[in-house]
Amino acid sequence: MKRFTLIALAAMLVLAFAATAMAAPAATGCTKRKVESFDFLVDHSGSMMMNHKLLKKTKFALAKAILKRVNDRIPELGYTGSIHTFANVNQVLGQQTYQREIFARGFASMKEYYEVFNHLTPMGNAIERMSDRLYSKMAAPAAVILVTDGENNRGIDPLVAAQQAIASNRNLCFHVISLADSPDGQRVLDSITGLTPGCSVSVKAADMLASDEVVDKFVRDVFCGGYTGKMVLRSVQFAFDSSELTQESRVILDEVASIVKQQNRPIEVDGHTCSIGTDEYNQRLSERRSASVKKYLVQKGISSADITARGYGESRPKYDNSTEEGRRLNRRAEIDFK
Repeated sequence: MKRFTLIALAAMLVLAFAATAMAAPAATGCTKRKVESFDFLVDHSGSMMMNHKLLKKTKFALAKAILKRVNDRIPELGYTGSIHTFANVNQVLGQQTYQREIFARGFASMKEYYEVFNHLTPMGNAIERMSDRLYSKMAAPAAVILVTDGENNRGIDPLVAAQQAIASNRNLCFHVISLADSPDGQRVLDSITGLTPGCSVSVKAADMLASDEVVDKFVRDVFCGGYTGKMVLRSVQFAFDSSELTQESRVILDEVASIVKQQNRPIEVDGHTCSIGTDEYNQRLSERRSASVKKYLVQKGISSADITARGYGESRPKYDNSTEEGRRLNRRAEIDFK
């Protein structure tokens, strides 16, 4: 019999459905594409070679790191995609059926260091040119993922250019990965996503670099139209020796509730623990906490009849419980779409 001490219990303070680090794609369970085509339009201008004021690395190096993480999570669902850069518009990959490995090579091929002249950023001109070349002809619904710091000190207004692009393809939506480190740059990007508020997604570089959850959500919101199988939750935590959800957990479960409503299918909430504590204690704890997740989802409008809550205690480990990291990864919750 394992000894259950207060020290062991303290180690379980965050014993709560912290998720596994899923293998790519992290958008596991995505069953259908949300878009038919997309283009990554990546700012390769002089301002992107400057260090980000907060993150202390060149904005373009940060952009490449983020794009790698995003690409690792995009499910291969048969849509067409491409990669372009701008100061002068350059095609890295033309429109083709999306394959993760090919796009990984495309992103890796973009130069992180180059000679800078006058820090000029003709973002509006780039959007206008890409609209004429590609965006007006892309299969709908179409997505443009704009990766930039929002600087635009040469050429036409990027907001006007984006408006014209949308006018040429009514099912085109702009999404933004923001490297902005100035209020003016962020305002430009917010104005572009504000053109299509019902579909546009905007996320900041610092958030994407700090959280896998943010990257996963971005991929789901831009690319995914359906789910099956298991959704593994990250960072859904509880107070010490309690089944009461933390405020952070409620925010995460709000997003889960939205996805479950969209799917309109029954789900099972599975709770798991690591091996600290007795089998009996962990079983009861996992049951209480899965029940707490179910209760919250019901409060958010999911029918109780559509949710089954089960606790599995420590009986289904996926990682090595002899290590601290393995125990952390085993403290998880999974939502199984039926």
